[in-house]
Amino acid sequence: MMRLSPPDAYWKKDVVLFFSKRFALLIKMLYPVALIVPVAASDIPAQYAAAVVGIVAVMAGTFGAGESLTADLNDGILLRLALTPLSPRRVVFEILAVNAVLDFIQLLPALLLVYVFHPAPLVWVLAATFGVLATLVTANCIGIFIANITSSPADVLLYATAILAPLIYVSGFFRNQNAEGIPAILRDFVPFAYMNDALKEIFGLSTGSVPLEVFVYPAVIAAVLAFCVCLTAPRLLSPRL
Repeated sequence: MMRLSPPDAYWKKDVVLFFSKRFALLIKMLYPVALIVPVAASDIPAQYAAAVVGIVAVMAGTFGAGESLTADLNDGILLRLALTPLSPRRVVFEILAVNAVLDFIQLLPALLLVYVFHPAPLVWVLAATFGVLATLVTANCIGIFIANITSSPADVLLYATAILAPLIYVSGFFRNQNAEGIPAILRDFVPFAYMNDALKEIFGLSTGSVPLEVFVYPAVIAAVLAFCVCLTAPRLLSPRL
């Protein structure tokens, strides 16, 4: 077990839990590799390989944040936190930022191996990496939002599926590859779509997108979502009946 100082801030709790137990840390780092690398090393069509990486990122961010927060709600940790002079919005922002970074650290080894198997121009490697990070921020926003409407970790899966399924469809992970009209407009507002395009480029499928789009649009959308989810902080830290 790694020796880490006891957390003196709520966000440090997640960091301590992530790094404190070596075996658990090894499992956390290996499971994305186990899911993504065999796909990257295979001859699966590029759109499906990109979809697998995207699904892992979306699920990791959403379920991690949602289940962690609902568990802390049931344990009374967030209620006790609400009694401190800390700003609820600052607490939620720290939760969002730290969880997104931890999720990114968890996925990074698998991403690096993808880039080894599929060498691509540096600009697309950077774009895909940033797209994954923006997706993790968005997914964590969704997880925090879910924690506002349920205090049951078991319900997180239900709500997450209801929210993520249409977003994944609109993003073109498996279907809706060449969206037109309203689906195309909706797709432009989902950060997952830009990550998906960048990953397709990594796997050798041209999408017509440019790297600048992957940097700019997801960053703006994720920032707006982060701002909105921080506004829910008083609700998240309030007592539940």
